[in-house]
Amino acid sequence: MSGPVAAQDVVALFAQTRPLFTALGDERRQEIIVFLLESADPRSVGEIAAHLNLSQPAASHHLKILRDARLVTVRRSGTQRLYALNAADYPQLLTPMRDLATLIVSCATASPPR
Repeated sequence: MSGPVAAQDVVALFAQTRPLFTALGDERRQEIIVFLLESADPRSVGEIAAHLNLSQPAASHHLKILRDARLVTVRRSGTQRLYALNAADYPQLLTPMRDLATLIVSCATASPPR
């Protein structure tokens, strides 16, 4: 792969992975993911907020970002919204991040030291 083509590929992968970097780059959202990883069942906004010592609006804000990045799913149960990890889509979602890291390493090791 030549330099300019590789650079364009890196830029394209950065654009594709930006929502994931945004979602995963916040410590509170990381804590939500870990909480859901440890949970056997989907959790309500109230449960997530209480566990993380957040207000419900703050928890809802973080969950919306995670949902927009397709990292969590939501379903209604009565008046509650229950959140769970979207693990079935993780291979598809995370492949571009792996490809980005591989491409960056490939480009960096192919470049002569300065």
